[in-house]
Amino acid sequence: MSSNIKERPAVLKIRLIFAICVVALFNPSTNSWAHGGRLNSEGCHNDTKAGTYHCHRSNTKSENKSAAFDSYKRDNWKSDSSASPVSSSVLGWYTGINGRATDVDHVVALKDAYLSGGKGWNSSQKRAFSNDSLNHVAAVPYVNRTLKNSYLPLEFITRLRSSRYAFADGKCIEYVDLYVQVKKKYGLSFIRNNINKAKSMCP
Repeated sequence: MSSNIKERPAVLKIRLIFAICVVALFNPSTNSWAHGGRLNSEGCHNDTKAGTYHCHRSNTKSENKSAAFDSYKRDNWKSDSSASPVSSSVLGWYTGINGRATDVDHVVALKDAYLSGGKGWNSSQKRAFSNDSLNHVAAVPYVNRTLKNSYLPLEFITRLRSSRYAFADGKCIEYVDLYVQVKKKYGLSFIRNNINKAKSMCP
């Protein structure tokens, strides 16, 4: 009988501790990481104790907006083809084919420049690169828009050689050399390139 009386306070104490733990577990205001408010849809909340507003997870909407802002946009490069010295040419530089019209092609495509270092350029630097006549050649529209587009030299050479078109004599190597010259002039990276393999694909 006396032993049961002695055990009761100990049992009550254990039950009391258990009850306190349960309350603390389900009460966000006492949770050490909740500190005074639930997260909103952007992962942020008001800390009522500290009087501040802060976030616990990344704001996906803001990240998406930032990524969209940083993405490549051709219009940002302010290319003026009509001012290029080759704008009036009807001879396709790559193929040696005469046509009724040609495009002014960027040997190093604007998107290629963007991805190899030009992303961080300001508007003036992008405009200067885009309108540098060293980087301009006249191209048959299909060759420029479909076969070359913004592809790197290895891919472009492969695509052109697999088409009904062909490089004019010596133009394949000349193209790769000019590509390298332009990239070096502007300090652009070659990390995405395989220049030696591209040259080996030239006829």
